[in-house]
Amino acid sequence: MITNQEDLQALIIRARATDAIALDTEFVWERTYYPNLGLIQLALSDEECYLIDPLALTDLSPLGELLGDSAVVKIFHDAPQDLTILFQATGVFPRNIFDTRLAAGFAGLSSTISLGNLIKDLLDIDLPKTETRTNWLKRPLNAKQIEYALDDVRYLRAIRVLLLTRILNPTVKSWLEEELRRYN
Repeated sequence: MITNQEDLQALIIRARATDAIALDTEFVWERTYYPNLGLIQLALSDEECYLIDPLALTDLSPLGELLGDSAVVKIFHDAPQDLTILFQATGVFPRNIFDTRLAAGFAGLSSTISLGNLIKDLLDIDLPKTETRTNWLKRPLNAKQIEYALDDVRYLRAIRVLLLTRILNPTVKSWLEEELRRYN
């Protein structure tokens, strides 16, 4: 759990040295006009996953630097809402986006597939979805919340690779790339 500026800066330096990262957000959107960001998940690999606590940090500008770095692919599942929330938090609109939900449609799967179903279909892993409606603004987070949040980014890099290997037709691949450019 990243709760101080030094650890955040160190993580961002490491993330900017990779080719791709996975990102997700958890938020509470009850009785408000805008979502309240409760947690940011970031994975450098399936074994190296981090939780960034926006409630403990006063400056998310290092994360904004990563988001704006077009040299690093940012992998999301169903990106639009996360992109909006991260823009509100950092003032930077993420660049070089890969959306696994969007890509699934081009890979012969449902274009509305949930992350849990996509992971089940491609990796044969069942993820518990018990914490979907949890209060992400309450601290400390319990072990189930932490595991749920980490699982939301843990497999995204592998899912991206598997989806891209399914999209062999150059025309279909160009359609996906065109759609992904709309996020930039």
